[in-house]
Amino acid sequence: MFCTVAQELHFARAAERLFISQPALSHQIKRLEEAVGLQLLTRTTRTVRLTPAGTVFFSMAQDLCNDIDQMTKRAHQAARGEAGNISIGPTTTAACSPLAEALYRFRQSKPGIEIDLHELNSVQMQGALRLKTIDVALMRPAAVDADMAVEDIYQEPMYVAMRAEDDLTSRARLDLADLSGHPLIGYRPDASPYFRNLVHQAFARAKTIPRFARESVLPTLLTFVEAGVGIAVIPESATINRGRTLVFRKLPQRPELTACIVMTMLKERPHPLAATLISALRQSAFAASNIAR
Repeated sequence: MFCTVAQELHFARAAERLFISQPALSHQIKRLEEAVGLQLLTRTTRTVRLTPAGTVFFSMAQDLCNDIDQMTKRAHQAARGEAGNISIGPTTTAACSPLAEALYRFRQSKPGIEIDLHELNSVQMQGALRLKTIDVALMRPAAVDADMAVEDIYQEPMYVAMRAEDDLTSRARLDLADLSGHPLIGYRPDASPYFRNLVHQAFARAKTIPRFARESVLPTLLTFVEAGVGIAVIPESATINRGRTLVFRKLPQRPELTACIVMTMLKERPHPLAATLISALRQSAFAASNIAR
């Protein structure tokens, strides 16, 4: 109210702008002066002027009003999913997937949003969500508690990774049955339970008994392949940015040979930007899948 009077220097016009009566406005200004302990305005029957104290008070009040306007604007943007901060925990392979490009485009399209990334493995995600280290997790499917919400985001095919000298590289197409007898690098049950179950169940469906030479986690698993210890079944995202020593052959696209990435968050504390992020990631994942085809 004071800022409006200071701008107009006319109580009637200020009251009209504020949609209140002139006596009510005069009463509010008097109460403000009493609270401050200073006279902010001098009034005559013809003029209204700022006192020296009122001039200083008006200058600082304008800054405060501008800050409030900015805070209100940012709050409305956050409510619409256009501003704010969000902390995301991507697994190593999610960080290498097309979702990384999707996060970049998401940031470019919404400059008011700050993204903080914490790389974790899927086993660590629930604990990080509960500790509020992250707001959402981009992880591989895992058994989660009932208070966790899970949204499917992205699906990718599986590949066979092997050294360029391996005799399997001569085959244009490979299936799990072709890997019989070859030493395999599997997944550790404590750190990569999702991929371990996926690979073991896929071999069971193919009625093929795998021979595992070692167990590890991505990306270290590929180091064992590069060292010639064995071959491995890996998700497409793990094939990116590897040296020339490795060759990758895509396995047939079947449900048991498809890896998923999901977004997980606490149901009781859904992040206001989560819905916007899910939509952006799904659109990018869909576009990436079409390009791959």
